[in-house]
Amino acid sequence: MDQLPDFYSYRIFFENRNLTAQSKSTLNLSEATEILTEFKNSLFTLKTFTTVLLLTLYAPVFLFGLAGNFLIIASISAEKAKRSKMYFMINLALADLAVTLLCIPTSVGTIVYGLWVYGRFLCKFIAFFQGVAVAVSIFSMMAMGIDLYISLQHPAAKVRLSSTSAKSFALICIMWIVAASFMGPLIYIRDIDTLDIPYSTDLTFCIEKWPHDRDRQAYGVFLLFAVFIIPAFIIGACYGHVGKALLKTDMHRSGSNTTIHRLINRKLAARMIIILIVAFLVCWLPYNVLSALADLENGPELPRALPFVLWLGHAHSAINPAMYWLMNKRFRESVCGMVKAVRINHCISTETISMAEYM
Repeated sequence: MDQLPDFYSYRIFFENRNLTAQSKSTLNLSEATEILTEFKNSLFTLKTFTTVLLLTLYAPVFLFGLAGNFLIIASISAEKAKRSKMYFMINLALADLAVTLLCIPTSVGTIVYGLWVYGRFLCKFIAFFQGVAVAVSIFSMMAMGIDLYISLQHPAAKVRLSSTSAKSFALICIMWIVAASFMGPLIYIRDIDTLDIPYSTDLTFCIEKWPHDRDRQAYGVFLLFAVFIIPAFIIGACYGHVGKALLKTDMHRSGSNTTIHRLINRKLAARMIIILIVAFLVCWLPYNVLSALADLENGPELPRALPFVLWLGHAHSAINPAMYWLMNKRFRESVCGMVKAVRINHCISTETISMAEYM
């Protein structure tokens, strides 16, 4: 999260008290010390209601996101026969796991302590990687939607995106490359800025240094369309056709029991992925919309709401595993099987059932 609003508010704090590098001669040491003490006490927000609320919300998100996404990856990887068809799901879980491990801790840290103390590299990398992970998540869902659509329109043709492991892996690499290119400007414009305060060490902030405000606004609108609106439109079109095709299918006349079973699996898979997509949009769209609005408007209300909508976005990393657990019986059986195997002999159980393929 950009600390530019904090940077401006703290600079105004010192300017109103005539404590800047230019006014050093007008203040004596005792006056400066009193102002600095007041400021440093305001940096630690651990006792404020907002911080306590955010920490309470973040704790279960971090724990469930860490454990849940690890179990998803382990469960899917347990069955090699269908792993190529589940690469997109593994990719989605890896993106969520990366957000949990890298983005949540620094976000919590900046909530508790107002200054940036994590160095220049993390200032650039965390924002960039969070953007990449979010983009890869929606690209993975888009790939799953297109793949399911192709499987229904051309069931006999080998043109599916997940028809082979090599094709799935190549497409995932393209997702990460495209996402990195979209978020690349963040590496350039995110940097450390400081407030030079007399009688104190420099105060550091991680902010976006755009050459012009219109550049910030244009980039925010571009990301909103490229990462959310356009992929959401493609996903909606694909699943609209998928749902229409599945509803029209008469399972009693569709052929063998194997075909009927496959159609049932596809209906359940389509329902699950649609719920995942809706959850993703509900979690991440508010943050991106508010970020774009904050770039277009300079009102004080939007920055106050950003930590909460950012938490909602981070919560998506824990919501995904929870939905897998609730909607997929085989995933629950897989997890229970792995737990039993660890308890008995610390070996991998050969009877563990992996999560059902989404096709």
